[in-house]
Amino acid sequence: MLERITKETFDDIYPIFEEAFPVEELREKERQKSLLDKTQYRLYGIKNESEYGVLQGAVAMWDFNDFIYIEHFAIKPIHRNGGFGGKKLKEMIAWVGRPVVLEVEVPTDEMTKRRVGFYERHGFFFNDYPYLQPPMRVGQKMLPLRLMTIPEKISKEVYERYKRTIHKIVYNFEEE
Repeated sequence: MLERITKETFDDIYPIFEEAFPVEELREKERQKSLLDKTQYRLYGIKNESEYGVLQGAVAMWDFNDFIYIEHFAIKPIHRNGGFGGKKLKEMIAWVGRPVVLEVEVPTDEMTKRRVGFYERHGFFFNDYPYLQPPMRVGQKMLPLRLMTIPEKISKEVYERYKRTIHKIVYNFEEE
């Protein structure tokens, strides 16, 4: 079950992201919270119907006309490795009914390879086009990542369009 998060319930979600993401992949708390004012930004708490009221994860996404960009998807560690996250991801993909795009770290070590493998097992395709995530915080550098997409791998042209949209709207970053 997805529950829409508001400014009043935001403080329940942010610690889940802090635990799941490195600092360079997460905005400061107040900047993240301010995104709730943007019409295309959606933040949801993830709950399991059998444990009503227990927050087990969170997802932050951006709703664009022809695709959804998942900025953050995190399950609390206690609920990982039992299929819960994969089940919720599949439900979410079916619910949005459009292509889905997300960023992943370049798979270079065991953890980053496991993350890419998780998304691949759930139907995502790894796109090897070099991708740089604009800084999430002041003073940071561009972060080398890759885009993963569902329902298929994307062409270079579609990749460029997705990248431009994400950079401009999500990161307020204009290509030179």
